[in-house]
Amino acid sequence: MAVNVLVPLLIPLGEQLTNVTQLVGSDPVEFEQPEYEVTVPENTRVDHLLRLSARVVAAGSDSVRYSIREGNEEGHFHITPSTGNLSLRRPLDYELRQQYELLVEALAGEARGEARVVVKVEDQNDHAPVFLRALHETQITEEDNRHLPKVILKQVTAVDGDAGRFGSLQYTISGDGIFTNGSRPCFSLDTTSGTVLLLRPLDRDPPHGRAQWRLRVTATDGELEAHTDVRVNLKDANDNAPFFPSRTITATVSENIPVGSSVTHVTATDYDDPEEGDNAKVSFSLEKNAVDESTGRSIFVIDSELGVITTALCCLDREKTQRYVLQVVATDGGGLKGTGTVVVDIKDVNDVPPRFSRSEWTLDVSESLGPDHVLATLTVVDPDATNDFAFRVVPGSGRGWQMFRVEEGAGTVPTGNLMSVEPLDYEDPDHRQGFTFRVQVTDRGEEGWGRRQHVAETWVRLRLLDENDNDPVFSEDLTRLVLPEDTPRGSFLSSFTALDPDKGGQSQVRYEVDPASDPSHQFVVDEAGAVRLVGRLDREAADTHSVLVWAVDDGEPPRTATATLAINVTDVNDNPPFLLEPREVSVTENSEAQLVARVKLGDPDDWRQGHGPPFTISLDPRALPHVTDNVRVTLDKRGDDGRGVGVVWTRAVLDREERSTMLVPLVVGDAGWPSLTATVTLTMHVVDLNDNPMAPAAKTVTVHTMQHRGSAVPLGRVYVRDPDDWDDVGKTFAWKDPQAGFFLDTSSGHLTMAPSTPDGRYHLRFLVSDSNQGQRNVEANVTVHVRLLNRNEVVHACPVTLAAGSHSVVRHDTKEGVSMLSRLIAAVRPLVGGADTAVRVVTVQPLEDAGAPATRVWLSAVGIANFDYILLYHIKQLSEALSIGIKVGEVTCSESATPTPEVTAEERCVGGCWVGFADDFSVVDAFSSAVVGPHVVVRGPCGCTTAATPQQAASCSPDTCLNGGRCLATSSGVRCICPYGTWGSRCKVLSRHFEASGGRKGTGIGATTDSAWAWVPPIPPCAEVHLSLEVLSTAKTATLLYSGPQEGSDHGAGVRDLLLLELRQGRPMLLLNLGDGPITLNLDASPSMADNTWHRIDLIWRDEVVEMIVDLCLGSSWDESPVPSLGPALNQSSAPLRPDTHTCRSVTKLPGSARVLNTSGVLQVGGLVPTKVVSDDAKLPRPPHFRGCIRNIRVNGKLIDLGSSVLGQASTPGCPAADCLANHVVCGVHGRCRGSPGSLQCECQQGWGGPGCALPTTPVTFFPNSYVKLALSFSPLAYTTSITLRFRTVRRRGELVVLSSQHGRDSWSVQLVGGRLCAVLRLHPRLPVSTCLSRVVLTDGRWHSLAATRFGSSIFLVVDDGDGDLHNASLLLEGQQFLEVDKQEGVYVGGSPHFQNAGFLSIQGDFFDGCIDDLRISGCSVPLPPAVNSTIWGQASAFKGVQEGCIAAPSCTNVSCTPPLSCVDTWRSYHCGCGEGRVLGRSRMACEDEDECAWRPCLSGGSCFNTQPGYVCSCPAGFKGQHCQLPEVGHTSLQLPMGVLVTIAVWCTFLMLLLCAFLLHRRTALRRNLAETKGHTTDCKDESLTTHSQTSNLMELQLLKPPPANGQPAWTRNPNIADVDVLRVDAVTPVSHREEASEGGNSVGTSPQLRENAQGGKRRRINKGKHENTPPTGDDLRNYAYEGEGSSPGSLSSCECSAKER
Repeated sequence: MAVNVLVPLLIPLGEQLTNVTQLVGSDPVEFEQPEYEVTVPENTRVDHLLRLSARVVAAGSDSVRYSIREGNEEGHFHITPSTGNLSLRRPLDYELRQQYELLVEALAGEARGEARVVVKVEDQNDHAPVFLRALHETQITEEDNRHLPKVILKQVTAVDGDAGRFGSLQYTISGDGIFTNGSRPCFSLDTTSGTVLLLRPLDRDPPHGRAQWRLRVTATDGELEAHTDVRVNLKDANDNAPFFPSRTITATVSENIPVGSSVTHVTATDYDDPEEGDNAKVSFSLEKNAVDESTGRSIFVIDSELGVITTALCCLDREKTQRYVLQVVATDGGGLKGTGTVVVDIKDVNDVPPRFSRSEWTLDVSESLGPDHVLATLTVVDPDATNDFAFRVVPGSGRGWQMFRVEEGAGTVPTGNLMSVEPLDYEDPDHRQGFTFRVQVTDRGEEGWGRRQHVAETWVRLRLLDENDNDPVFSEDLTRLVLPEDTPRGSFLSSFTALDPDKGGQSQVRYEVDPASDPSHQFVVDEAGAVRLVGRLDREAADTHSVLVWAVDDGEPPRTATATLAINVTDVNDNPPFLLEPREVSVTENSEAQLVARVKLGDPDDWRQGHGPPFTISLDPRALPHVTDNVRVTLDKRGDDGRGVGVVWTRAVLDREERSTMLVPLVVGDAGWPSLTATVTLTMHVVDLNDNPMAPAAKTVTVHTMQHRGSAVPLGRVYVRDPDDWDDVGKTFAWKDPQAGFFLDTSSGHLTMAPSTPDGRYHLRFLVSDSNQGQRNVEANVTVHVRLLNRNEVVHACPVTLAAGSHSVVRHDTKEGVSMLSRLIAAVRPLVGGADTAVRVVTVQPLEDAGAPATRVWLSAVGIANFDYILLYHIKQLSEALSIGIKVGEVTCSESATPTPEVTAEERCVGGCWVGFADDFSVVDAFSSAVVGPHVVVRGPCGCTTAATPQQAASCSPDTCLNGGRCLATSSGVRCICPYGTWGSRCKVLSRHFEASGGRKGTGIGATTDSAWAWVPPIPPCAEVHLSLEVLSTAKTATLLYSGPQEGSDHGAGVRDLLLLELRQGRPMLLLNLGDGPITLNLDASPSMADNTWHRIDLIWRDEVVEMIVDLCLGSSWDESPVPSLGPALNQSSAPLRPDTHTCRSVTKLPGSARVLNTSGVLQVGGLVPTKVVSDDAKLPRPPHFRGCIRNIRVNGKLIDLGSSVLGQASTPGCPAADCLANHVVCGVHGRCRGSPGSLQCECQQGWGGPGCALPTTPVTFFPNSYVKLALSFSPLAYTTSITLRFRTVRRRGELVVLSSQHGRDSWSVQLVGGRLCAVLRLHPRLPVSTCLSRVVLTDGRWHSLAATRFGSSIFLVVDDGDGDLHNASLLLEGQQFLEVDKQEGVYVGGSPHFQNAGFLSIQGDFFDGCIDDLRISGCSVPLPPAVNSTIWGQASAFKGVQEGCIAAPSCTNVSCTPPLSCVDTWRSYHCGCGEGRVLGRSRMACEDEDECAWRPCLSGGSCFNTQPGYVCSCPAGFKGQHCQLPEVGHTSLQLPMGVLVTIAVWCTFLMLLLCAFLLHRRTALRRNLAETKGHTTDCKDESLTTHSQTSNLMELQLLKPPPANGQPAWTRNPNIADVDVLRVDAVTPVSHREEASEGGNSVGTSPQLRENAQGGKRRRINKGKHENTPPTGDDLRNYAYEGEGSSPGSLSSCECSAKER
């Protein structure tokens, strides 16, 4: 039992005791074991511990009794005497005693035995830790960072009653400054000792600090824990400056308030401890106060303790100062300060009387202005802001006062709008005398008329101007006439007269016939209003006419009245009968005589007058014998209801093989008197029967194919000679000798060829059987000539249209043995170089919809320039050779056709239409011969503003680069290396010189000596055309442009379309006919253009209007536009003069409905080739040819190449008179020439500046919320303003530059809108006008050059070379034309800042992540900070978020490419490639160096050396540049005799000695003058410049003159530059000839000291760092009007603005 009880007890204690079965010992009573051990958890109430067992050794002994002999003094244990069960009496405590040892005795009678029992007490966690203090507190000084980490509390410890492992404690800390997010804590704790350490200095003060930091320390013994709080109190240190809750405090007070009036109360906050001394005690003071200018006293004072600002002076005047800005300072007891701004706005009191800006107003007012229209705006001057203006016309003050009223105008400027009460009429005699009256104004409202001191008045003298406001009045506006249709031409019909009441009845009236009422131009009216018949009346075409006669007065714009001439046309028997039905009949061959047809007749004449049936009909007695032998005709008078019918019979059997068609002539007549007869033709077809056998035959097929792929090529049908037709059903076809690559349809006989068939001649043999004839295996041979067309042949194909059917063109002529196609090639070959020239047929195109038979042959002659123009020039010769009509270069556009994927050759513009060649084929099968070629796809018009340009090929071709340019196919695309004198991405020549006398200058033609001309592509047939060109000449009468019919072309007299632009007396004259009648535009009042300066002419026709504009109404020559000034804007001091559009612009309406110029061939420039101009019945006079230069011919944005591809006579590319190099003016690699002869100058290209344009400009990067505000030192002209710059971005939105007027009402800006570059012009009150480039992608991360120019309300936007889609213009010269730029506040770059209500600055349209470089406004270089903060033309007054350089984060970070490719950074983008100058090898496994020399990039005979990467050109003598494209000036091979050289050397030595003596004398005199003026100079501390004598100033002025054009740069005047007194600035430093020579001529007309200052200034700016955005001090921009702040004085981009004064 005891054992059973003990076992469960010992198992939980980890001990397992088993009964001892083996007795040990030698005592009489033996225990089972001498020593027992048991473990008991403390506090355990277990009764039984173990059972002891003993036995008696001697037999027969007594029972054993157990007892505890020792160790139980405290009585914790009990043993049962009889059983030996040891048990506890009460729980044990480990903390009191950990082990008990008992000695147990067993007695059996006298025998005894002992055993030892060890009881171990097991510890239990029965005591929790206890802190002796619930709160620990310490104090330290805030922000004390000494000796960290340091102990701030020692031994924050607890106690634990447990003595064992549960008595060992661990400490942790939590609370303020202890972070769980990984941040570094402020405190730490020793986990064993409980010591608190400070790791970081603490902040006591708000907003992030605490006066007391609360911590909690936790002690744990592993199971139980205890807590105590720790408070770390911080002692304040004066480390916070006071601050104002709002940095800007706004207050408003009324003007005229007394001294001591409260303005505002300011408060400041100091986060320091107010209880700690004076750390938080704040006092106030004014650091920046407003000072009264008259007394020098401060205007405001502040209470140092309360912060109340009051006035210190009396009577603030808002009219003098509207706002004061004060700087208030709050200072604490420790001397720390905080500043704030107090803005005091002065509230207006209406204390100043108004006054009119003029004492008298003299007005010229148009009579057409109605009562609701403002006649004049009377401006009022009143500096008060609280005015309540009222206006009135003083009753009885003068003549007509009652007819007018004055209303207050809207806007910020006080104005009164003068308006009429009733309509004004110049024709009223009382009104014609004019009006005089007084107008008054008061600023006190309608109640203020009684306060005379607040009333002002002015006189108004108004004169009416006569306007063309009355239509002419006809004396009779309707006349009715009845005319026979045979009325003779020239007959007088009626007369209409009209009078115009305008101009006192003296207005001139002219008469016109409304073209819409006379579409056939049958009537004319003369200057007296007499209407005559000039055309033929035809009742059958129109039996009535309603002719509208216009009376047009001479007003501007003209007014029109209409009269009607109603004509009824009576019939005359002038039309014979015609064949009504049938017109064609069929008769089967071999049939007997039979009735063929009953022929009915018709007659367009009036049958009611007997001019019709009954008809007569008979066989023409002059009919051919085969007709009379086979046909007879009888008249059935009763047929067709008595009208008469012709009955046609055959007389005999007809044989189709003898004659397939028979033309039967019939004589028909009507019943008129006299009777009209005519001969009509009945066509009789003989229907074939298969009644003839086949015969062997041969056929030749010529195949022209573009590529070895695609579908099978059709070759036509196998041919056998068979007189029968329509017998395909009976024929079968079979191969005799099958040949690979060719396929036969055995049922139809059609042949096809595999597209991969190589070039060559193939002989095919076939067998043909005819079951109907019983013939078998008739031989038919086909020879196939296959020729693969190369791309150049296809691209340069020229269309030649022949007036013949396609079968006739291809079929071999039986007489001559050759086809018409072969004769055409034979006739063309001598014209382009003889028999050795490869003239190829590309394809033959049947024209099925042309009405008359026609065929278009596409010819090509690779290597022959102007091939199409040469054919056109010799069109008459070709037509005579073929005996048919010919057209060259003409195609008919198909609006419905769309580009398809099968178009393999890129489309090009031919004859005004997009033309391409497709994969399928066109087959012309003419029995014994056939021609196969690619199918031609013709689409809509090309060159129109609404037509998109097709995607061009990405590979080089012979016509990619023009005029000798070399094409480079790089990894980034195709580009051209262009020779000197060419322009743009394709090396176009934009100017052409026309010689004064003829010469043999033709190209491939037989030139004559009496004309000069050039041919360029024609004007596209578009409904909207803008054509412009520039002219340089001294010729007063000459042809400029001609487009119209050509001699020899197949055009009849009905061709009306014509354009002729010529000079007459030096003034332009335009003759234009779009098909509905000619119109003429001239500018008789304009200045002569024959002044040897460049002039521009714009021609526009769109909608119903035609315009001609000269020089865009600049009022001067095109290259000498008015210059801006450094003073106020032109229209700030006086109103700018509006351009007189009568002298520069001519406008008229187009007659009729025709809107497209349909002229074939070419646009002739500079003169006329012999022409046949058809304009009704009159020939136009031919003006003489042009002498001079023409350049920049642009049609709908596309620049016309005038180089080597132009066919011409007595004309050459370029313009020597306006070429800088030809005139010894060197512009360098990065300069370009501009100007007219005698005033040539160089201008730096975008991105370049400095001497010789050799220094790259510095770009600027714009970051988010960035902008630059500029203040200009000049005033851009009000009529024209230009913005030029370079930009680079991948963003799709943002403002680049904004120029605005005061208050931002008008603006001129360039911005990105939705990825499109747009120029936006806002001229109040018109809506904004945007001109965008929509077809090009400019947000590609590449640099682009931009030029946006406005002329009045016209906009021109050009990017890069400005060709095609990179150009757009909006030419509109109506309405407001002037923009007065606010040069101080109206110029922003990269974004426009706007202050919101809370004073928050927001940037609208910021150009972030973009770069801008080389900004010029009206040609003047302006600064782009921080690289350049100021130039002579302006300064950066504010900027934000900009950085020097074009910066972009690396794009290849974390980008991996498939080897061998690597990531190539392309500025904010990347691609995988081989890198610059490397390409994938043929194995595609490695990148290797690309041999760029294979492209032949070196021009002028230069040698190319390949490098890694890139290449180097070695230039021959006389050339320089990266590609040897620039001629070297001064290079000569002149060799002189020795005697001449010795003479030159002697003279040079003598002159050098003479010059040295002069300079020595001059230097001595200069030192003497400086010594005399030494006493007048001061040092630099006084900020005074050294003064000089008059002699030194004069010498400086002489040195600043530009040198003559002797091969050095002659930087001359830029027309867009203001007058700047650079000489006055430079004259402060004397310069000697020796010093000038020491500079080496690098700077023209500029002192070396100034250049040094400029360079030093630039170095200083660089050293200042990139983060300084404070502009130079000084309120007057004249401080910045000198060279040196932005670019060196030799910089073209800056000197061009200061060339005027030289």
